[in-house]
Amino acid sequence: MQNVFGDSKNRWRADKRRIALWGAALLFLLPSPGLTETYKYADENGSVYFVDSLDKVPVQYRKNVQVLPEVRREEKAPRAPAAPVEERSLIGRWECRGSQNGNSYTVIMSLRPKGIFDGNGFKKTGEKTSVWMFKGNWRLMDGDLVLTYTWSSAAEPKRGTSQFDTILEVNDQFMEVKSGRTGEVVRYLRK
Repeated sequence: MQNVFGDSKNRWRADKRRIALWGAALLFLLPSPGLTETYKYADENGSVYFVDSLDKVPVQYRKNVQVLPEVRREEKAPRAPAAPVEERSLIGRWECRGSQNGNSYTVIMSLRPKGIFDGNGFKKTGEKTSVWMFKGNWRLMDGDLVLTYTWSSAAEPKRGTSQFDTILEVNDQFMEVKSGRTGEVVRYLRK
């Protein structure tokens, strides 16, 4: 005669293990807090935009949107400079050159006394060169360079928006910041 209680006990143990395995699998499938999707799209002029919601992508560009791998977003980039940065060490003309998707770009920005900045950018796409200009106010806040745009000839950044870039290093030759918008590290050369 078979032990009825022994079989049900073994079945119960097996069921508990299956439930635990399913629970663990579900934990991996649930979105983690702090992880968000980033969407990348380009407009008809070739300008590239990064947004955190598909709703922020204009309808006409949604067919070509690219979902980037999940990136852990932090409220602020990790602290870098050991010593506080002095405002006067940032005053001057700064230039950043790079390439994105095979297109070269240059951004020239002047940080002026009394918290005023202005500049322009150039992006070469094949034979076409796009130029944009911008201006606004700047300040230092808790180790971040805060740029508040009062005007821009480009669609982004919008008027009245602020960008918080963590200053990683600044000296007589260059300023390195971690972009609060994209998370990438950008190096500006002093000109």
